[in-house]
Amino acid sequence: MDSCSYRLLPLKITNMEKWILKELGRTDLGDKRRTKRFMEIVSNLSNSPSATVPTASRTWAATKATYDFWDSPYIQPSMIRQRHIEATQERISQHQVVFIGHTRHHRTQLYEAKSTIWSRIS
Repeated sequence: MDSCSYRLLPLKITNMEKWILKELGRTDLGDKRRTKRFMEIVSNLSNSPSATVPTASRTWAATKATYDFWDSPYIQPSMIRQRHIEATQERISQHQVVFIGHTRHHRTQLYEAKSTIWSRIS
C-alpha cells in the first residue's frame, strides 16, 4: 500500500479497498487519472457486486465515467491483467508450496513456486 497514493474513500478504507489498493494500485494505464478512475470503478463494483453499474456507481456521472472507461481506446484489458498477474506472483513467491484449486477439474494440483517458474509436484 505504501507505493500507492490513491485513496478511494476519504473517511474509512474497508478491507476490500485495502485489497484493491494493494492488488491494483500500481496498475499502469498510461495516465494517473485513468488509474484513479479504474480504482474507483473497482471499488464501486466490489461494494455492490450484484448491483447494476448505475446502482453500484450511485451517480450518473460515475456511471457514465465507468462506461467511458470501458470504451476507451487507451485502455487494454492486458494492462489491467498485467498488474494483477504481478501482484499474484509477488504473493506466491513468499511461499514454497502453493495450492491452486481448479473449479473445472475434480482433481486438485500442488505447485511449487520457484521465482516465476512453476513445476508440478503431483
